[in-house]
Amino acid sequence: MNQVTKFDGTHEDLIHDVAFNYYGNRLATCSSDQRIKIWDYNEGEGIWESSISFKASALQSFNTFQPIWFKDPHWQHTHAMKKWTPVATLRDGNGTVQDVEFAPNHLGLRLAIVAADGLVKIYEAMDVTSLAHWTMIDSFPVGEGPSKDEEGNHCLSWSTSKFTSQMMVVGCAKDHVAKIFRQDHNNKWQACEVLGGHGGVVHDVSWAPNMGRSYNLIATACKDGHVRIFKLTDDSQGGALTGGWSRKMFNVTCIADFADHNAEVWRVEWNVTGTILSSSGDDGKVRLWKATYTGDWKCMSVVSAEEGPSGFQR
Repeated sequence: MNQVTKFDGTHEDLIHDVAFNYYGNRLATCSSDQRIKIWDYNEGEGIWESSISFKASALQSFNTFQPIWFKDPHWQHTHAMKKWTPVATLRDGNGTVQDVEFAPNHLGLRLAIVAADGLVKIYEAMDVTSLAHWTMIDSFPVGEGPSKDEEGNHCLSWSTSKFTSQMMVVGCAKDHVAKIFRQDHNNKWQACEVLGGHGGVVHDVSWAPNMGRSYNLIATACKDGHVRIFKLTDDSQGGALTGGWSRKMFNVTCIADFADHNAEVWRVEWNVTGTILSSSGDDGKVRLWKATYTGDWKCMSVVSAEEGPSGFQR
C-alpha cells in the first residue's frame, strides 16, 4: 500500500533540501529561513516530530564556511529534544558551497565539497573520536564555474563500489555535462568519462548503489526538463578488467531519457538497492522510475505535493 504522510515543516520560507538517515526514521530539512530542522518518526503515533531546530548563518553558504554537526548519543532526552552541536567548521575555498556528500563507509569518515570556484575538496576526520579536526586530503578542479551573468552549479555523487578505485560523478556547471572522476595509480584524481547530451545545466547527479550488477547506473537531473539514466559497462581495453589504470574504464550509454516533468528537474535520488529512481521538478511532483523485466525504464508512480496524502498516482 502506497501512503503519503504530510506534516507542517514549520519553516518560514522555501524548503530547499531534505535528507533521510539510512533507516528512514530521521529526516533533515533546510530552508531559505536559514534554519536546519531534524525530525524523528514516532512509530507509535505515526507522526514526524521535530527534535531540534538550529540556525545556520548565511555566511556558511556564501563564504564557504561548511559546519559539521554531531548528535551526542549519550544526551538524555529533555522535552523530546536531542543535543546537536557544531563540532567543526571547514573554511577553505572560494565561492559558494554548492554540494556536499559523505563518502561511502568503507572509505572512512570523509566529506566531499564542491564550490562555485570549480574545485572539489575532500576532507577526512583522521580520528573519529575527535570530530573537531578534519584534514583536507585531496583537491582537484572539475571545470570553470559560471560567470556572474550565467546560471549554473556543481553537484557530485560518490560511487559506492568497494572493488574499484575511488570514483565520483560531478555535474559541471559551465559545460552542461557530468564527468566521472577517479584516482589514478598515483592517487591523483583525473577526469575520465563524460556523460553528455544535456541541453542545459546539470542540477543533480546520483550514482546508484550496485547490488550485484555487472554494470553501473548514474542518473542526472537537468535544467532542460529531462531525467537521464546512464549505463556504465566495463571497457575490455581499459583498466577495469586488466587491473591497471586507464582514463577510459567504462563504455557510457544513455539508456533512458524522460521529459515527463515538463519543467526543470532539480533532484534525482536512488533507493538503497539502486533499483528505483526518484526525481523532482518544478511541476511540483515526485516521479518514481523502475526498470521492467525487459530492461526498459518506466514511471511506476507519481506523488503530487499539491494533492497531499491522496496524491499518490500509479
